[in-house]
Amino acid sequence: MKIIKNIAFLLVLMLTLNSCSDDDNSNTNENKSTFVLVHGAWQASFVWDKVKANLEAEGNTVVTVELLGHGNDQTPVADITFDGYVQQVTDVINSLNTPVVLVGHSLGGAIVTQAATLVPQKIEKLIYVAGFIPQSGSSVFEYSAMDQGTLIPTALEFSADGSTVTIGNPEVNMRDIFCQDGSDQDIELLVEKLRPEPVVAAGTPLNYSEEVYSSINNKYYIYTTEDTAISYPFQQQMANEANISKTYQIQSGHSPFIAKPNELVQIIKTILND
Repeated sequence: MKIIKNIAFLLVLMLTLNSCSDDDNSNTNENKSTFVLVHGAWQASFVWDKVKANLEAEGNTVVTVELLGHGNDQTPVADITFDGYVQQVTDVINSLNTPVVLVGHSLGGAIVTQAATLVPQKIEKLIYVAGFIPQSGSSVFEYSAMDQGTLIPTALEFSADGSTVTIGNPEVNMRDIFCQDGSDQDIELLVEKLRPEPVVAAGTPLNYSEEVYSSINNKYYIYTTEDTAISYPFQQQMANEANISKTYQIQSGHSPFIAKPNELVQIIKTILND
């Protein structure tokens, strides 16, 4: 009889522990997010590698979008459009069976702006990291031209047919404009991966419902205060225009995901808890 009681006690104890374990796992899973990260011009999805690894180590799911004509993608320039970029992002979002934290950097900011308005029900949070936010009817090129603090125009070299534009003297300009606080290895990587940027996408006016955009409540902007690609004051101007009141800042150049990934992730984690 004593043996039976001991066995019964052990069974109850095991069931209780398993129940607690399941609850703990459930709570843990509930606190995780699914990220979709979109890079900017003259870069590719590799720039998010450090951030991706950090977020995944916390149990989050992270998808990085490789825009057409960037990184290893060999789509012909003639087949690349701004709407094509937006379609890439919405396709990724729709393939995920959960709301997402959508993050856009630089040109990627314009892309996620339009993409978010097409799938607003799937946006858990919308985060800009030094991202462009052109109003509907305006392009990234038009907005960049309004930025009195940017050094990008001094570095541009257009192809003979005007279909692409690259960064001249990249060994110098990729540091001075895009990642002045990066290591020598960081700059070497950016130079090695540099590809001419298709002009048409940045020159295409955005076309989205500003009413739908305004209805997306969880919008955040992370300012890069030492930025010479998109100046800090112009970032503030765009965030104000977009009525984004939840803002953070990181003392870095244009590419904090490369130079200061841990600091950037800490800000993102703070946003997740908002």
